[in-house]
Amino acid sequence: MASGGDAPVILTVSVPFPNKPILWWLIVIASGILGFTVADFMFLKGMKEIGVSRASILVTPHPILTMILAHYLLGRPLNSGIFLGAFLIVLAVVILLSEGKNKELKASFGSVLWVFGAEALWTIAVLLTDWFVENESPLLITGLRIIGGTIGAMFFIPSVLEEIKKISARDYPWIIIITFLGTIVGQYLFVMAIRLVTSSIATPITESSPIMATMLATFLLKEKITKRILVSIVLASGGIILIGIFM
Repeated sequence: MASGGDAPVILTVSVPFPNKPILWWLIVIASGILGFTVADFMFLKGMKEIGVSRASILVTPHPILTMILAHYLLGRPLNSGIFLGAFLIVLAVVILLSEGKNKELKASFGSVLWVFGAEALWTIAVLLTDWFVENESPLLITGLRIIGGTIGAMFFIPSVLEEIKKISARDYPWIIIITFLGTIVGQYLFVMAIRLVTSSIATPITESSPIMATMLATFLLKEKITKRILVSIVLASGGIILIGIFM
């Protein structure tokens, strides 16, 4: 919701707007609703029942699925080197996340479907973004997708209104900073990456974010480095290097 306030500023910078039919604008905004709101809700719904680690592991095939569909639907590059690099990154994330597996939680068929549904919507949203940004401004596409996510989030306000009221005034500056960096800047960089190297390359590389978070936690928060963390870092680094070589 907080990011929606900055979206008009992003769109203003993107002037002049392209002369597109109304259906084009609706699809761009819909991609934001699906990718930001509906998919995240489905993932959190499933995650609540099966746990963070299991849910995160279930969505790790997302970049491979995106690569294959982007290749056959949009003609994006895909070769054995890029595929192997993506596989190493996915494997690294699986190894890292399996370390914190909660054995007390049991996966139900319904909760798994929620997570797989989120994965499917994220993939669709990325493919749509790749298609849109090929000939349009990344800043414009980012702003429209954020607006779409904000519109979708409005429907959830009644269910979280009590939680919103509990937020103290001193927390709002941090919420704004986190939203600006994570949603606005992060999304713009991701869309720009798709514009420059296509979704088949940008998506698997961004999948390595849990590895980066672990590395930062190790150095900044002095968290313990385990064998699995080291293996994950090596595999993810190797995967990124392979993608860089064969892209």
